[in-house]
Parts: sequence; structure tokens; C-alpha cells
Amino acid sequence: MIMISAEFEDYFKGILETIKKTVGSSSYARHLGRKNYFRIKTAFYEDENPDNVTNEILLSVKDSVNESVIINEAKGIYEPVRRVVRDLVNIVKTKEYGEYNLPEEVPGSHDFEYDFDNDYKKLNISKSYDIPSFAVEFSYDADPTMKEPYKINGSLLTDGTIAVILIINPNQYPELMYDLIADFNDIIIHEIEHIFQENYMRPEEEMHLGDEDDQPIGKEYYMQGHEIPAQLKGIIRVAKLRNQSIEQVISDWFKRSKYAHQLSDEDAEFMVKFLTSEYEKRYGTV
Repeated sequence: MIMISAEFEDYFKGILETIKKTVGSSSYARHLGRKNYFRIKTAFYEDENPDNVTNEILLSVKDSVNESVIINEAKGIYEPVRRVVRDLVNIVKTKEYGEYNLPEEVPGSHDFEYDFDNDYKKLNISKSYDIPSFAVEFSYDADPTMKEPYKINGSLLTDGTIAVILIINPNQYPELMYDLIADFNDIIIHEIEHIFQENYMRPEEEMHLGDEDDQPIGKEYYMQGHEIPAQLKGIIRVAKLRNQSIEQVISDWFKRSKYAHQLSDEDAEFMVKFLTSEYEKRYGTV
């Protein structure tokens, strides 16, 4: 049995606390602590200043963020997205409405957060970046009187949890599943991008979660610097799933999601052109 001294525990916790204050996330600070455990332990036994170790860890996070990683990482992120979407879809199919905490309430799961390190190892997928662990709060309900097949919304809570709210019209099930699965994929990868931003992994797209009253409304909301890349990541995922053009995916979302964006037809058309243009600027022509 390996004994951990109280002195080392204080040293380790002090480094995690400093990292947490910098990146703004307890879960990501713990993740960095696990990843750099032996570096921290060596520094402790060599009586190294903990500030030096902390700065080294944070610098390595910043240095890992470059354009090629951001562009190509989608290939590695799809497997985790599939796992979360599968869990959500399985709940929808049961029609057992209520509140769910995932992955905690997934049958056979013993985890409180999605942590993809083991998934990558099992699938033999190499990755040049890390996805911070996170949980999902899923609210699932039904309303047979609404005209839409379903209404869905996603957000990132201040503790790093992804919240997904879904109301379906049971009279339009299972036909609604085609679009719903696309929207699940869109929302999860969108919010994971915000997790990257919140966890010091997108320094050029700094994001601060604030009160809803502080958020711009209308098309200005979707044109925020941190919203554009998150929207594009979701769009790219759906385009790959459906083998459709980027512009078509954007246009289809704005058409079926008027209840969510509440834009005029003119503003929605503007956003289709705007996001298509942003995609071309960042990833090349459509």
C-alpha cells in the first residue's frame, strides 16, 4: 500500500487550487492533476517551487492549442459525442419522462461524469488533446398539444455540466427521431466546444458564463465570438452525419428551430449566409 504524506497532499492540492483559479473549472483542474501526477510528485520530492510546476502545466495547455489541432480534432471528438447521444436516444425511446443525470443513471454505469480517456484506449484512438470530463443533466417531457415535433435546448452550466431540455410531441414519434438525433449531436458537440473555451483550451475565444440578462438577443447572440466556433462544430458534425452541404444543414436548422432562435425570416436568412461565410473563412470553401 502506497502511503501519501500529508505534506505531499497539501502540495498537490495547492497546485490544483491554483490551476482551478486560472482555468475556472474544478473538473478540468483535477484532470490536469491526474495527467501530471508524476511530474508534481517528482517536483515535491525535489523541493521545487509549486508555482513553477503550476506555470509549466498551464503553459503546456496553452501551447497545445493551435489551428491544426482545432481543425482536425473533430475526428477524435466524434466517438465521445456518439456515446453521449446514444445514452440520450436510449432514454427518449423508453418514453419514461423525467429528470436524468448522465452517465450516473445509464444502466451499468458507475461514473458520475463522462471521462473519455478509457474510451480512447479501448478503441485504440490516438488524440492530441483532451476532453475535460463532464456530466449531463437531461430533462425529458412530452406535450401532445404543441405543433412542433419537439423542442430542444442545450446550455453549459457554471459547474461545467451540460444541460439538455427536451419536450416531444408523442403523436409525432418516432418520425421526429431523424431530426432529433441530428440536434442531439449538434448540441453535445456545441457545448463541448464551450467546455474547451471555459477550460483555458481556447484562449482566443475566451468565454465567461454569466446571467441570461447579460446575453445579447436576436442574431447578435449567434454572432458572438465564442458562439460562432461552437455553432460551426455542431454544423460540421450534422453535415457529416447526413452527407449534406454546410449551407443546407444551417438552413434546415433555422427553418425547424424557429421556436428556439425566434428570428425573423430576414434575420434567419442573414445568419445562414453569415455562418456559411464563417465556415469558408475557417475551413475552406463549402
